[in-house]
This record gives sequence, structure tokens and C-alpha cells, in this order.
Amino acid sequence: MNLPSSGRPVTTLLQAVSVTTTGVLPAFLLGALAVQIRDDLDLGPAQMGIAAATLFAVSGTLARPLGGVVQRVGAGRGMVFSAILATVALAGAGAAPSFPVLVAALFIGGLANAMAQPSANLGISRSIGSNRLGLAFGVKQSSIPMASLLGGLAVPGIALVLGWRYAFFFGAGLALCLAVWAFFRGQAPLTTTTTAGHPEDRGTPRAGLVVLTIGAGLAAAAATSLGVFLVDSMVQSGIEPSTAGFIFAAAAVVGLSIRILLGALMDKMPTRSPYVLIANLLVAGVVGYLMLSVGSTALMVTGTLLAYSAGWTWPGLLHFAVVRDNRQAAASATGVVQTGLSLGAAGGPLLFGLLVSATSYSTAWVVAGVVALAAAITFRIGRRMIRRARGVSVFTLRRPFSNPVKETS
Repeated sequence: MNLPSSGRPVTTLLQAVSVTTTGVLPAFLLGALAVQIRDDLDLGPAQMGIAAATLFAVSGTLARPLGGVVQRVGAGRGMVFSAILATVALAGAGAAPSFPVLVAALFIGGLANAMAQPSANLGISRSIGSNRLGLAFGVKQSSIPMASLLGGLAVPGIALVLGWRYAFFFGAGLALCLAVWAFFRGQAPLTTTTTAGHPEDRGTPRAGLVVLTIGAGLAAAAATSLGVFLVDSMVQSGIEPSTAGFIFAAAAVVGLSIRILLGALMDKMPTRSPYVLIANLLVAGVVGYLMLSVGSTALMVTGTLLAYSAGWTWPGLLHFAVVRDNRQAAASATGVVQTGLSLGAAGGPLLFGLLVSATSYSTAWVVAGVVALAAAITFRIGRRMIRRARGVSVFTLRRPFSNPVKETS
């Protein structure tokens, strides 16, 4: 049985990228504009970490139940709801006169992000064929570096010219346009008759999924701290704010490109394990975090590019791997993983900000590297658990399936 399709896979993919970008945009604008926001609202690193953590904590707490809601109402409606919430969050953050109001706006942003990922994943699962699924998720997960890119460009392009609040207002306008687009395009809900078994669905063993979720949380804790605190860290080390913004944007472009490339490679190598690749990328990213800890301009630039290009290019691979094995229940399955991703993204900046306040950026980047290394080990463990549950030798690196759709975990 074929998956139901909207018949407009390109449009669905564009909307998926847009909704996931606006879902996380409040947090990454917060990170990119940290210097200006801190000066205006008189905030410290710990408070900035709390604000960013609020969005991801709400998203992580509600990702699973809202993923179930999206599974019932459909991807199109989920995108509309997410975009409306993102509009309110961005406008509220831009108008925030104080720290409590800023946190309240990020709380609403967490609701938007909790609906954005399951909606985008369900839309892709229904519209994209298996031979292009990896590329689709590589493109879709470019939303995170896209949010970083927009945040980085907002520093010299908007914040230093008009003020940091206008960057949030422009973001709110974009989110509102997306809500109108998704509303008029529409998409039918996934009915119970279409959620029956699919020949590609192997399902992900529950225990293995839990371990993968833990690994995702650890990896996200390190990576999201990068997005929230990188600009402020560079400025504190002596780099000009506008230069730091451009470096931030350049790293986002590199990360965006590599995410798409990795997705395309997964389509070309269907028997390779995405979980092994995720673990290897995280290990390479550790080197980037250690370079950031040194504090010199040259090493910070190199470390930024390495941390982005390796330590933060794995989310598309993770979503691809889970959706590949759970095509019909894509929103529900990825809602579970998104819980780990969002809670890690919440705890990471919070603890990172507290650690910076208590010690220094140098120490905090070293700790982020250690957390990324722990995530790599956890993904390896999760992969072994999944293979054992399927009766596959944990020492087998590749299995020659006659059907290229069935890939090794």
C-alpha cells in the first residue's frame, strides 16, 4: 500500500522547512541578539539561558502529546497552529519590556516548536518517496541553521541599524505569512484507514527508541548552547558584534549545506547506518568545542565552523532514521524523539549559562564537548539495542538486502 500523498511534495517540503524554522527562530534570535538584549533588559548569561531553556522545555514536555494531536488533525492544520503560535511568540519577544515577559513569549514559542516538528515530519512522510526521504529530511532539518543564519544576519542587518526588537517583529511577519499560506493550501488529516501497516514500516523497538532519545537530548544540549551563546562568547573574547554575527551566519550556511549533503548520501547508501554516522559526527564536533574553549580569534572561527559542520549536522539523520521505520506514525514516533531533543535543548543552554556565570566560557565549552562525546556513545548503544531486537549481529557493519529500501539501523 502506498503512502497517501498531497501530490505537492515540493510545496510540502518548503512548508516543512518554513514551519520548523519559525518554530525555533525565537530561541536563535535570542542567541544572536544576546548582546543587545542583555544591555537593554539588563540580563546576565544565566537569565539568557533560562529564557532559551523555556522554549525548549515547553517543546520537550509537550512534543509527544502534540505529536499525537498532529497525527489526528493532519500536517496542514498542525503547521497553521504552529505558525500562529510562532507569530505571537516572536511579536511578544520583540515587545518584551522585561525578563518575565520575554520568558512568557518564549513559552508560547515552545508550543509552536512542539507542533512544528511533528507537522513537518508527517507532511514529508506522506508526500516524499523512500528514494528521496534522506534528502527531504536533510533539506527540512536545514531549518535549524536557517534560523541561525537569520539570527546572525539580523545583528548587522537589523539590530545594529533599527534595534533588536525589529528583528523579532520581522520574524513575526514571516511567521504570519506562513500561517496564511498553510491555511489556504490546507491538507487533509490522516484518517484511520490510511494508518494501517506499510511494507516499509519496521517500527523502532521501544527500548532502543528511549536510548536514542537520551542520546538526542545530550547532543542537543551541547549543540543548542552553541546557537544561544556563540555570539556572546565571541564578543567576550574580543570579536566585534557585527563580525561575530557574520561568523555565526557563515557557520549556519556551512551547517545547512552539510545537512542537505548528508541526507542525499543516505539515499545513495541505503544500507549504511545513520546512527553510526551521527556518532562519528558528534565525535568530530567535540574538537570544535575544544577549539572554542581556547578563546583566540583564529581557533574560535575554526572551532565554530567545525562544531557546526560536524557537531550540529546530525538532526536530519535522526529524523530520517526514525521516520524511515515509522512512515505511517511519523508524527507520533518523532514526537517521542523530539521530547529528548527539546529537553536537551532546554537543559543545555540553562546549565551552560549557569556554568558561564560561575566559571567562564572556556570551561563551559569544554563541558559541552564532554556532553557531545557522551551523546556519541549513547547513539552507539542505541543502535546495538535496535539491532539485537531485530536479530541482527551487532558486529555486522553492512547487510546486503535485496530490497534497497530496507536499511540497516
